[in-house]
Amino acid sequence: MPQSNKVPDIIRAINETDDEGAILKFENLLLCMFASPVLAFGSITNLVLNSLVLNRISTGNIIDSLTLFSIALFFEVYARKAQNEKLKGHVFTILFSVILVYLVVRFYREIGDSVWTISACLVFLSILRTRKTMLFTMVATIFLTAVYAWPDLGKYNHGVAYYFCQTVSFLVFLLITAAVHQIIRNRFSKIKSQYKNVLSTETRLYLTLSSIGDGVVTVDNNEIIDFMNPIAEDLTGWSAQEACGKSFETVFKLIDERTSKKSESPIGNVLRRKERTELTNHTILIARGGNQRSIENTTAPITCQNGAVTGAVLVFRDYTERKEKLREIEYLSFHDQLTGLYNRRFFEEELKRLDTGRNLPFSIMLADINGLKTINDAFGHQYGDTLIQSVAEAFKSTCRADDIISRTGGDEFVILLPRTEREYADKLSDRVKRSIETRTVMNIGISISIGCATKTAENQPAKEVMKRAEDAMYQKKIFNHSSKRSAVIKSILNTLLIKSPREDAHSKRVSVICEAFARAYNLSDDETKELGIAGELHDIGKIAVDEVILNKPGSLSESELDQIRRHPETGYRILGTSSEFYKIAEFVHAHHERWDGKGYPKGLKGNDIHWKARIISIADSYDAMTCERPYRNPFSGIEALEEIKKHAGTQFDPDLVKIFVDQIAEKIELA
Repeated sequence: MPQSNKVPDIIRAINETDDEGAILKFENLLLCMFASPVLAFGSITNLVLNSLVLNRISTGNIIDSLTLFSIALFFEVYARKAQNEKLKGHVFTILFSVILVYLVVRFYREIGDSVWTISACLVFLSILRTRKTMLFTMVATIFLTAVYAWPDLGKYNHGVAYYFCQTVSFLVFLLITAAVHQIIRNRFSKIKSQYKNVLSTETRLYLTLSSIGDGVVTVDNNEIIDFMNPIAEDLTGWSAQEACGKSFETVFKLIDERTSKKSESPIGNVLRRKERTELTNHTILIARGGNQRSIENTTAPITCQNGAVTGAVLVFRDYTERKEKLREIEYLSFHDQLTGLYNRRFFEEELKRLDTGRNLPFSIMLADINGLKTINDAFGHQYGDTLIQSVAEAFKSTCRADDIISRTGGDEFVILLPRTEREYADKLSDRVKRSIETRTVMNIGISISIGCATKTAENQPAKEVMKRAEDAMYQKKIFNHSSKRSAVIKSILNTLLIKSPREDAHSKRVSVICEAFARAYNLSDDETKELGIAGELHDIGKIAVDEVILNKPGSLSESELDQIRRHPETGYRILGTSSEFYKIAEFVHAHHERWDGKGYPKGLKGNDIHWKARIISIADSYDAMTCERPYRNPFSGIEALEEIKKHAGTQFDPDLVKIFVDQIAEKIELA
């Protein structure tokens, strides 16, 4: 901050700055601007008065003048150059005291009571230095010198010299008084402004703490509450008026939810350690009315500028709802949402944890549901989910409480069996299979393939044991694959026939016509049987069509027709899961394609359509026309044949139509 040699500029600068260091520098400058000229003037007037007014001059007078002038010069230089403010204050105190004593001893006889005016000037100058030691020292010095001069009080009076010194001293006193008054006034104004700012800041702080979404409590060093915001009032059940003045532990009753024992006071801990701490999320706050809430908080010491701890502040919030959500998230992160069993992530963590010597023998069971894809394709994923849940329930009801049951994939399950011999694992496997086989979905039996392996030595890798269990499971799955899938497909067909009894007769008649075609072409017995089965299964995909649509008496909407048109693809997926029906799946997939390429689902044309699918198309259409439907009366055999011939070359293969009309129609009942 730039300095100025003008008194008004110094006072204005003191008023405008908040820098205490700068204020001290200005006060030092002001001291030297008053003290130095006064002393310098005094040294000069001492010589002038003694030589001109009193008509005397001596070596002592000259020494006095030089002494005063030297002190004035020291004031000027030291006030500007010295940096140690504390030392500067002591130096000024000593010099002012010495000057005062010197003036009384040396000049009282010449200037009489004017000495006390100068003393007053020095006292007012000392007021600028706010340290009490300087002011007390000056007052004490004046008192002692006054006692010393008291016997000669009013005794000495030298006329012109006295009045001249008295006048000058009084004028200097007035100047110093005015300057000190202005400085004190400015200081008071600044203090008042700072008080208003502090009050405004305190009000804003109170409003902020009252509006914040967390509970806030402050205590003093004795753990006595001195502030609570409204949120804290709501959570504790105590009003701020009731709580303030009470000990923290009286208002805040904290327990550990795991042990139900009293928790350590976070305030006492912070005041002892003098550092910030946080409560664990296992802390329960018992409110005044007995309500319990999980809370989390942060506690911190309140410190002064010098680092001394004067209290502590506790910021806390209701953690109950968030804790429940976290528990739910944690549950979902380790559990399968569909079955409630553990998921793959948890299984992998548990496998690492349990893979230790103390858990030997360690058995692992792998299981895979047979025919889940077929169920999904036939009935939809909601029934596939029901199947998975049914298998999960079988595991839960059969396995021990300590066994780790995980769903690791769509149709895959893993059971970890620590401290379990292979013999027990095999018996458990048999119990699980028996439990599952008693369950059904859509009247279809459930089957599962299970493989087991046991770790007996600590140096065996767990992954190797897993691989052995997986290989055993797949061996059983391959062994049972064909028969189990075929059984599922036959169960699906039976379900369709129950769902729509008309489909039973229709499927059998189409099968008869297909076998007649096979005989007309002199196919082998196996191929004849295959074509007959294809005719029987050609509409198996309708299992996924709503029963209401299948039996609807009126015309179908476009969306309902879309469902009907998807049944060849559904049938293809169902039959394609079984090696027994794999070839038939291709015929079923294409049995609604047309010779002219306007059919579905692929829009195949002519010879691109498998010839057996073309046979099923003719047989299916002929029987559909001759059978009664909810939306129309049946055609006669002759009428149906005419329709078949009419669409030869567009909908049907013309060569196959000729064979059907010439060789097959006469062998079956046409009316």
